Amino acid sequence: MSMDKWLGDKDTSEEKKLREDTYAKLSKEERKDLKVQKIRKIVQKNENASNKNDKRTEFLNSVIEFKDWLINRSYLKGDLERIETWVANLYLILTASLEQQKEASGEFSKKNLLNNYKSIPVNFLDEKTRIALNKKLKNTTKTTSDNYYLRKLKNLVKEKLKEAEYYEILRDILDS
Repeated sequence: MSMDKWLGDKDTSEEKKLREDTYAKLSKEERKDLKVQKIRKIVQKNENASNKNDKRTEFLNSVIEFKDWLINRSYLKGDLERIETWVANLYLILTASLEQQKEASGEFSKKNLLNNYKSIPVNFLDEKTRIALNKKLKNTTKTTSDNYYLRKLKNLVKEKLKEAEYYEILRDILDS
């Protein structure tokens, strides 16, 4: 195991103790407020999930309604404009839901990236590279030196990934 992992565990245990101490210092009313806030967050997450399911069933119901209407029609040539409008509306609903899913997954992946980035030890990267990465993650304006350090890091990562492939081969040989 690496030294950084042990240091990271120590940091998290210290943070946990600090959180527990601050929680113990809170009054009963403040604790109740925190619990209520946590419950609200959980309920909101469940409501968001149910809203997504409602939108999906709404879309499916509209498709089924269109199918039923289309099956009951005997002469479609006179209804071409209506059919085109209906299909266009269904397409718009579908594209809108796909865009919402992309945005939601983008926000989730962004949060996931930030959490993963926070797990990297401070002494793993030099200061200027870390500043450049912070600017990239937070979408703030980058200077030319920031771009330089990002390119430099990208090349270093590529090299290390190639080395990792070789180490994986060596590990497989040693394990066999």
